[in-house]
Amino acid sequence: MRERPGRFRFWHLLVAAAVIGAFVGIFLPGNDPDDPAPDDISIEEEATKGLNRRATAQEQVELTIVDRDQYDALIGEHRGKVVLVDFWATWCLPCIEQLPHTIELAERLGPRGLEVVTMSFDDPVEKQHVADLLRSKQAGRLTNLISQYGGGPQSMTAFEIESGAVPHYKLYDRAGRLRHTFELDPLAREQFTPQEIDAAVEQLLAE
Repeated sequence: MRERPGRFRFWHLLVAAAVIGAFVGIFLPGNDPDDPAPDDISIEEEATKGLNRRATAQEQVELTIVDRDQYDALIGEHRGKVVLVDFWATWCLPCIEQLPHTIELAERLGPRGLEVVTMSFDDPVEKQHVADLLRSKQAGRLTNLISQYGGGPQSMTAFEIESGAVPHYKLYDRAGRLRHTFELDPLAREQFTPQEIDAAVEQLLAE
């Protein structure tokens, strides 16, 4: 029985379309069967980004506003540990650049008895901004404070920062005594270095 001409042409067109589709699928770039599917990569990347965002959001930063008396009381609470206090501010670029070093010290030497405290000299009304920056630096595991006196001369006087500048560091021994101060000297050719802070911390931890 002979097929109708229309039906014959339909089957030929269908076969031709299948052949062209296979040809295009073989030679189009990115369609190597050994390569991962773009959609799969995109889904995996999006899932990873989502987990990272959730992890960041979960690391809450507690920021406590303190005066000098409250600061001294907190230092006393940590007797038995070496305490490093990093005085800084969000408006101080060198302070922000050195924050990762402070955080790294806490992570590396915390198990040996180091307690790290950050003291912000920002205005207390900027508390959320300060907390956001600390969270971006992953400083949630540190003890984070903000001076109730803000960034003016009163903070410098209250916390005995003679140079009137930050970054500034105070290092206390296990008995709560102030043993080392690292502060900027505008008249000095060279300033303190992170390596000097590390060495002083190691010395007190070894006592």
